[in-house]
This record gives sequence, C-alpha cells and structure tokens, in this order.
Amino acid sequence: MTELISIVSGKGGTGKTFTAANLSLALQGFGDQVVCLDTDFDSPNLALQLGHIPEGHTIEDYLRGDINEHKAINVHDSGLMFVPSALHLSEETITEENIRDIADRFSSFADRIIIDSPPGFNEGFYSSLKASDRVLVVTNPEFQAINDVRKIAEEAEKHGAKIEGVVLNKMEGMLEEASKGEIEKTTGLDVIQTIPHHKEARKSIHKRSPVALDPHSKIGHSFRELAADLSDRKFRAPWYSGLVRGFKKITGR
Repeated sequence: MTELISIVSGKGGTGKTFTAANLSLALQGFGDQVVCLDTDFDSPNLALQLGHIPEGHTIEDYLRGDINEHKAINVHDSGLMFVPSALHLSEETITEENIRDIADRFSSFADRIIIDSPPGFNEGFYSSLKASDRVLVVTNPEFQAINDVRKIAEEAEKHGAKIEGVVLNKMEGMLEEASKGEIEKTTGLDVIQTIPHHKEARKSIHKRSPVALDPHSKIGHSFRELAADLSDRKFRAPWYSGLVRGFKKITGR
C-alpha cells in the first residue's frame, strides 16, 4: 500500500516546501520509492527548491487529463520523483478525489507520496487532510503560530485525519520563541522534530541544493532523523560530520 503523507501549515513562509523536499530526499535515502507532489498552486516552489524549472508537464496537465501519471513524473538528479506545479497561477484545484486517484495510479511505483499542500484553510488543505494517511504540521516558534497549529488540530479531529506531529522549523533558541513544551501543551500535538534556523538552510535554497543531499549537514541530519522516525528505522549521524562542517567553515567551501 502506498502511504500518503501531507505536509501542511497554517500560513505561508513556515518552511513547508523546504520540509517536503528534504523529507522526500531523506526517505529516498533509506531506500523508499518516493513521489513528491506540489499542490500549492498559488506559490509553487517545490521544483525551484530542487533546482528545476518546470518547462514541461505539471500536475495541472495531469489534473486536466492531458497526460498520464508517467508523463507527469519529473526526476531529480538524485533520482527523486516529483510532480511540479506550473509557475503561473492556476485555475485547477486539488480535491480529495484527485488525491485518492493519484495515490491509486502512482501506487505501482511509489512506496510513499509526499504532498506539499497549500497553506491555510482552503479546499486544497482540507482535501489533503482528509485523503492522507498521515499529516505533518510545519510551524515556526512564534506564539502567533500556535493558534494556527491548534486550529489545524481541531480541523483534523473534525475530519478524522491523523496528525503524526509537528515539525518545529527555524528554531533559534531565543527566549522570545515558543518552546516545544508550550506548543505541545497548547495544541495537544507532539513536536516530533525541531529544525534549527541556520544559514545553511538559506544557502541551500539559494543554490537550489537541498540540505538532505549533504551527508554532513546538521539540518540534513534532522530530516534523516525525521524520516527514520516515520519509517521505523534508525539513524545516527556520522561522528566526524562536525569535523567536516568545521573544515568547510574554515575553508569557505
């Protein structure tokens, strides 16, 4: 059975697409066959973060019935399969039926489908919520963001959706931040992974080279830990990764 995992957030800018791309690559690194779908039609950034400009077929073409699932697939240099969205605003919408159809048609070559859902509380969000096997909520350590997470938890309960937990992104360790404990107490959800706020994340987005492809990236290790947790595997960062990062910092590489 192909498992559907939706990556959702209450607003844009939390790092939802960053999480979808790097989690997909981390799962693939463990040997899973993964397809990552960009269903955020208003702000389609998945392909760009993977260093790809969607000039060919997109998920909109597939939803209109112009192409089949095989033609919709793009392949990253790493081997990751993904379906981009068009760079322009689209009139297409993602429905629960669409997602279930995609899962059915892609099941012959995908162990897991990662859905980069649109932010907020719109049709695409609810469709992903209801159709997915598991949901990850991406948020930042801002007290205002806790309300969005709490609302997502309430909506998930209404629709019988299973939220696996919260990915707390852009952690800086500042006193003004909402802590892991505060978020868990307020929302009733477990924070299953924290992602540090570091310049290597910005650099990877700028270079369009995901951190999960760097075997010594500290943030990349966070995504491998998350992937291991979701797939009942174990991951231990190489003991010498810190030395490699230190050498890169000294040499400017």
